[in-house]
Amino acid sequence: MKKANVLSALMIVTTLCGWIVVLPMITAAQAPAQQASPFKDRAEYDAFNAIITAKDNNQKIELADKYVAAYPQSKVMDQVLQLKLQTYQQLNDIPKVAETAGKLLEVNPKHLYALFLMSTIFPQTFNDKDANADQELSKAAERAKAGLEQTGALAKPANVSDDDFKKQKDQLDAAFHEALGFVALQKKDYDQAQQELGKSAEMNPTDAAGIYRLGLSYLSTKPAKYDPGMWYLARAVSITGPTALPAAMQTSVKEYLTKVYDGQHGSKDGLDELLAQAGAAPAPPQGFHIKTVEELPQAEPEPAPKTEAKRELSVKPDELSSYDVIQKYLQAGGQKSDDTWELLKGSQLTLPGKVISATPAARPKTVNLAVAPELQTQDVKFDVEVTLKTPAAKPIAKGEQMAFEGTVDSFRAKPFLLRLTEATVSK
Repeated sequence: MKKANVLSALMIVTTLCGWIVVLPMITAAQAPAQQASPFKDRAEYDAFNAIITAKDNNQKIELADKYVAAYPQSKVMDQVLQLKLQTYQQLNDIPKVAETAGKLLEVNPKHLYALFLMSTIFPQTFNDKDANADQELSKAAERAKAGLEQTGALAKPANVSDDDFKKQKDQLDAAFHEALGFVALQKKDYDQAQQELGKSAEMNPTDAAGIYRLGLSYLSTKPAKYDPGMWYLARAVSITGPTALPAAMQTSVKEYLTKVYDGQHGSKDGLDELLAQAGAAPAPPQGFHIKTVEELPQAEPEPAPKTEAKRELSVKPDELSSYDVIQKYLQAGGQKSDDTWELLKGSQLTLPGKVISATPAARPKTVNLAVAPELQTQDVKFDVEVTLKTPAAKPIAKGEQMAFEGTVDSFRAKPFLLRLTEATVSK
């Protein structure tokens, strides 16, 4: 069992110490009237009385153990074990409380006090990794059901008021219903867990651990019941005092609640209000609902920025079908040059011409080409610079007529030069 669970169990058992006094008021109604002395002789009576009158807890346990060993068939064995159980409870010795309560139930399977303590302790001490976990869950359910049968058959003692009797009975029943709810939760029977833990929370509205499990049972269904689930988690982390969750667990549960709330609501807005509301009331108000992100009003989308109407170009694409027109328009300057370049830049263009030079010599990468007819009659001037995509496999001879296809990259107006990149030899 984890350390946090041990601390929680110690805390809860400590709060049960008050029941050492008040429980006999109820369990007295269970006990049959004894007509004759239950002791076989004076020595047994004295041994029993010594347990009752012992002031020191350790001495009381020692005297009880001696009595059990000396009188194994005692008619008051259940009373002796109850005295021992109460003493271990005062000492906050959880393992011994569980052990002694188990022995007491072997002697008297209907012993309400033992059933109550075992049901109260079980959710804090259960280990789902234990090899006998399923068997332990079944035993816990049997004990809780037996406890409910016993409280259902109780008659109110004459010296107890109706209100006190109901209050004490409700606390007993709350522990039994919580144990049944815990068992159902472990078995993933979430509907049953909600019923049992709901009864427990109604009877004991400040039991943070039970209320947390109730919230968990709602969130574990498929589909999850988010509204009651988030309410009871908020209620659980808002409870303060001796029945509050241990600090570490309270932090963990609040983080889980925040994650669920944010996922449903789309933000943490309103979470503080939920915590305050749940802390002030044991159950959600009628019609309680946390709006989902889909139910919240959606922000109006921002209007798309206005774009200016696209200007009509002063040059049509079909005008640029010949090289001499391209050269003429690009050298014209002004709007016509700009519009021509807007159409040409980045486009694919095939140009034939006379090779003026190719470098490097062995595997040329750059070819200077004379395309204009007046330049082809010369041997030096060129008007197109071609950068090949990959170097040519063999030398390119000066004066050779070739055509290249490439991407229009840039130009110079005067003297005119057009640059093609990523070019290949046109077939």
